[in-house]
Amino acid sequence: MEDFDFVNLLYQVALYLGVAGFLMFIFSFLSGLRIIKTKPKLRLHKRIGIIGFLVVSIHALTMMYFYFLS
Repeated sequence: MEDFDFVNLLYQVALYLGVAGFLMFIFSFLSGLRIIKTKPKLRLHKRIGIIGFLVVSIHALTMMYFYFLS
């Protein structure tokens, strides 16, 4: 049986966060341009853009850690 590897789990989560953040940015950009129509009162594209930025920031910091310090 293989031991639990926290570093490998962190690396895998960071990869998935990068993909999710990229998709959030694309949706935010397209809904901001009104290519994807949402209700203007919800301001959904701004909220998704902020969450996407946070997710991509976590991804970037994790990847920089693995690149420079591992």
